[in-house]
Amino acid sequence: MTSGQYSLTGGFWSAITAIQTPGVPLLTITLNPQFSTVTVSWPSSATNFVLQQNLDLTTPNWVTSGLPVTTNGAIESVTISPPTGNLFLRLKQ
Repeated sequence: MTSGQYSLTGGFWSAITAIQTPGVPLLTITLNPQFSTVTVSWPSSATNFVLQQNLDLTTPNWVTSGLPVTTNGAIESVTISPPTGNLFLRLKQ
């Protein structure tokens, strides 16, 4: 459906997005198409924060992520293969 300056297309969309919460360190998502993975990273200065994950936001059940965290001194990161369905990540203080 289109008209003027808008367009609406039915179907399913798949997206990897980051939604920033004020006061929380920024999570950055980088697609690694060569390896079919994504890397989620945040500043190492976020020492009082824990990475949590959830599969469904309609019944929030946030748990500490078991993903292995790597660091280069300034940046902490996890690299994951895109899951089937949704995977939501957040930093929790």
